[in-house]
Amino acid sequence: MGVYDYHREIPVTGPVTLYEKMPEVTEGNPYKAYVEVLARFTTDGRLLPVSLTWESGKSYAIDRVSSVQRMASRKAGGAGICYTCRILNHEIQLFYEENGLWFVTRKQPVGS
Repeated sequence: MGVYDYHREIPVTGPVTLYEKMPEVTEGNPYKAYVEVLARFTTDGRLLPVSLTWESGKSYAIDRVSSVQRMASRKAGGAGICYTCRILNHEIQLFYEENGLWFVTRKQPVGS
C-alpha cells in the first residue's frame, strides 16, 4: 500500500457535511436567514465569500467585499465575522458564525 492508496479505500458518494444545522439554530428568529455561501481562501489565509444562495435557491454573485470585521447583528442576533458585501448594487451584511454557518439579516421578518 502506497502513501496515496488510502484514498481508494473509501469512496465518497456525495458532499461531505462539515457542520449539521441543528433545529434550535435555525428556528426562533424571524430576521435571521441562513444561506449557502461559496467562499475561497486567499494566498495569505483570508476567507472571502464569492457568492451566496438564498433560501429560494437563487444564487447571487458577490461583486465586492468592502469591509471585514468582528461584530454582532443587533436585529437578527448572533455574532461573528461580518462581511459587508455589494450584490447587484445593494449593500448587505453577511455573517460567518463560529459554528461554521453563514447568515444574513432579513429586511422583513418571516411571516409578515
